[in-house]
Amino acid sequence: MADKAQEIDINDPMLQQEMVEANPDADFFEPPPPPPDDREYQVKVTLGDRGIVVRKQQKKEDPPNKPSGHLYLNVHLEERIIDPDMPWDNLPLYDNATSIVMGGKDGAGTSALHTILRALRNPAAAKMTLSALKDHVLNVLASEPTAVITGKWEAQIEDGVRPNGSANYRTVKKGMKNFPLIDPANPAGGHYNYVEDPKTGETCRAQFRIERYRLE
Repeated sequence: MADKAQEIDINDPMLQQEMVEANPDADFFEPPPPPPDDREYQVKVTLGDRGIVVRKQQKKEDPPNKPSGHLYLNVHLEERIIDPDMPWDNLPLYDNATSIVMGGKDGAGTSALHTILRALRNPAAAKMTLSALKDHVLNVLASEPTAVITGKWEAQIEDGVRPNGSANYRTVKKGMKNFPLIDPANPAGGHYNYVEDPKTGETCRAQFRIERYRLE
């Protein structure tokens, strides 16, 4: 509840002296455009608002929404760009990293989560319980570590349902340079971050999709 002691009488004469200046054509709820995808960015990495959840892997033979595979962590990450004096400084980016190991057997594979932890200079042990890995992730992210990332603009649209019952998204366009120029006569002026889906005619907004992490 609002603090009543801080409220001003709605009929107070001071209201006649207080001016409000704003752009009536601007959209307060319009998110800022994604940063250009033609460079690397230093980011501060923390735990996102969806936190860490534990799920079971979906096997091919599993019915929708009834996975029976191994447990894994799904970590939601918030990453703030560190680029002083640029319009995208402190802009939040988001990513999801799982502990699902791919690319080899008998300890030869790795996961997106393990790769990110290594880029944050706090690698996980080669073998640990899921509970210990969760605690390690929380401790690392609590220190607000930094890394360097690269990514691409990507506009997607919802298109059907996956076998597990979740929404399926189709990529309409990827890569900033494939989006329309704001001013074709001045390519340095940047690109629109909206594009029309040729299949449905709907307008899609580009998001910055993180593709790589590396040590600073």
